[in-house]
Amino acid sequence: MKWFSYDSPIMQGIAKAADYAIVNILWVLCSIPLVTAGAALSARYYVGMKIAREQEPSVISSFFRSFTRNLKQTLPPGVLFVLCCGLLIFDWRYALITESSPAFRWGLIVITALFLMIQMCFYAVVSRYIISTREALRAALGMIGAHFARILLAVAMFVLPLIISIWYLKWAWLICLFAHCVMLHYNSLFFIKEFDRLEEKIQIAQAEDNKKEEDSEDETIN
Repeated sequence: MKWFSYDSPIMQGIAKAADYAIVNILWVLCSIPLVTAGAALSARYYVGMKIAREQEPSVISSFFRSFTRNLKQTLPPGVLFVLCCGLLIFDWRYALITESSPAFRWGLIVITALFLMIQMCFYAVVSRYIISTREALRAALGMIGAHFARILLAVAMFVLPLIISIWYLKWAWLICLFAHCVMLHYNSLFFIKEFDRLEEKIQIAQAEDNKKEEDSEDETIN
């Protein structure tokens, strides 16, 4: 049947879903040392964007190529990431087991959301561009400022499956895998669109600068 041929939309969709699942499994496994979680997350976005573009990457080799390339740059932020996570976990534990004030809990929710938003955008930028950590952080903050609601929704898509899994521990792995596959596809399309728009702006700016230089040279000759 044509429905089950390799080029059919159904089979292409299944293949893409399987690739997303493999990427998420590799992301979890490579994040186990904790300090390598940043490199794993950048590799996750790198391969996710390739899958979303339908470039048919070799998922495993592409993942580890990106992981190895970004490991050195992401280690210092990775250490900071682990420390911040530990502090947030301690604060959340305190908030849940004690009668903390609503202001403290809401403040903790805001801080946690901002932290996750920065991590998400920062490692997406690192996965796409070879730039300094400072420039990547600046780009991530700019992206959050321009698309706050959209990125907050992505954070909610990350957190909600974890919360739901508390009540369905038996199916927690499947719930998280499915939700994160959907989230990776959703986020990859968003980052592709934003990076393409950014690169288009850079090309236009460069073209304008080149034109100004040519005009100034002509004036100098004349």
